[in-house]
Order: sequence, then C-alpha cells, then structure tokens
Amino acid sequence: MPYIRVQLGKPVSPTETLRLADGITDVMTTILHKKQSLVSVSVETLPASQWFIGGQNMAEQTETTAFVSAKITEGTNTVEEKAQAIAAIYTLLGEVLGTLAEASYIVLDCLPATDWGYGGRTPASRKG
Repeated sequence: MPYIRVQLGKPVSPTETLRLADGITDVMTTILHKKQSLVSVSVETLPASQWFIGGQNMAEQTETTAFVSAKITEGTNTVEEKAQAIAAIYTLLGEVLGTLAEASYIVLDCLPATDWGYGGRTPASRKG
C-alpha cells in the first residue's frame, strides 16, 4: 500500500501522465513514508462533459478538475503528514493540469491493516 487512483477531467500527454505518477509516488514516499516499491498509481481521464461541479458541466468551464483517491494503512501517518500530502498533490495537479476547480478532491482512505493486502497477505499478517 498505497494504491492511488487518479481521475482527470481533461486529457494529458504521456509525459504529463508520468509526471503525475512520479510526483504522487514522491509524495507517498517522502511525506507519508511509504515504501516506493509498493506505491501503485493509476491515471485515467474522464470526459469533461461527464463531470459536473455545483451542477455545472466542466466541459463548459475554463478550469479543469481531478479526483485522487489514495488507499493507505490506518494509523501509519499523522494528521499533519496527511494534510501536507493533500496539499502537495493538489499543487502537483495544478502544475500539470493548469487551473483547478476548488472542488477537486484528494481523499486519503485509511484502511485497517487487516482489510487489504499485497502478495496475498495483509500487513497485519506480516508483523510478527
């Protein structure tokens, strides 16, 4: 863990996709202290015409939007670290995508160590 799913409200180039994946991996390793070899990032684009904020179609707006959901282990980060990570990811999105709608969300889903796994084992089962 972590697994990070990035949904974008506009198309990006392969170079921009790599910049997002690398930047998010960096945030996960430097701010949230996650093991780089276990950070998994997927990036996908949704048509702006299928994205709405405040009832407004994003295809008709000058700004763009994004949604980032990161699954991390509960109890492994402080409130301050999580706030720093959210701010850093929001900044990265703006650098790559341009002007973001304020309602561009970054969610850190904190899961118990017993409720997820990699390599067929939970983190809870790896302790001991």
